[in-house]
Amino acid sequence: MKRIPAALLAAIAIASASMAHAASAFPDHPVRIIVGFPPGGGSDGIARILAEHMGRTLKQAVIVENKPGANSTLGAAYVASARPDGYTLLFGAESVLGADKVAYAPTVSYGETSFTPINRIASSFFVLATKKDSGLRTFADVAAKARQSTTPMFIASPGGTYPEIVTADLKRLSGLNLDEVLYKGGSPAVMAVLGGDAPLTFMGPGAVLPMAREGKLNAVAITLDHRSQLMPDVPTLAESGVKGFAMSYWYGLMGPKGLPDDVVRTLFDATSQALGDPAVQGRISELGYETMPMRSPQEFRALALKDGAALRARVEALPVREAAR
Repeated sequence: MKRIPAALLAAIAIASASMAHAASAFPDHPVRIIVGFPPGGGSDGIARILAEHMGRTLKQAVIVENKPGANSTLGAAYVASARPDGYTLLFGAESVLGADKVAYAPTVSYGETSFTPINRIASSFFVLATKKDSGLRTFADVAAKARQSTTPMFIASPGGTYPEIVTADLKRLSGLNLDEVLYKGGSPAVMAVLGGDAPLTFMGPGAVLPMAREGKLNAVAITLDHRSQLMPDVPTLAESGVKGFAMSYWYGLMGPKGLPDDVVRTLFDATSQALGDPAVQGRISELGYETMPMRSPQEFRALALKDGAALRARVEALPVREAAR
């Protein structure tokens, strides 16, 4: 029997692999976007808006799948352990790039190098809000009341990394006697303010704006270092006298570590087309977020790692947590 030279066998193998790749150009079956929160929230809404447009661009179904639990870390862990083929993606915040590993140790094993950043999608901030008839219309009102009191002024918190950071930063930078009270989610925290159990809360603009329009909440100040187009009449905390205060966060699309460059580029282009659509921008704005696409996957990777490291440092500086109510 005549032997086939090894070099020829290698060439055949390479050609076969190339043909197989060409025959199954990405994506050739539905893509899943994992969201670590229940349906109905802001991140879920943005992911669904994005998926709808991406599906048209990619000519393939893009499905949002919710995997809530353990402070959204279950969804991130699921994607971190998925095959790096582009069919299982994460819609997540910069907290997955190091901060979660600190905040929820030892249950979280993923970290800075567990994901492939694809594109930043949207960003938002927090609003310091009070009950409408509380008499606390400005931060000066809040500061005056806190200084007059012999007991801490409570901030009702929905829990999670970001609200804990903004509360701790406000306490540190303002010098006021404030105390965070954890509740099991945003709705209980808002109800605590409306019911008079706590005078303050930090919530996203998507939650505050409708209740402000209904005459239930007053937006005192925002956590950005500049005024937002979403709430142009509301001052920043820095403007209001809390010098150096700034806090925002973003959601991005990421895949498991090791995504091929061509897959990353295909997904980046699809997200960029979606975020360039005025209709998509408007729908995301209604949820309280601003679209924030990057110029390239490489630019997003650099930003994601930098922001992830900065957030991790802020989490490491947090005080010991209390149990949620």
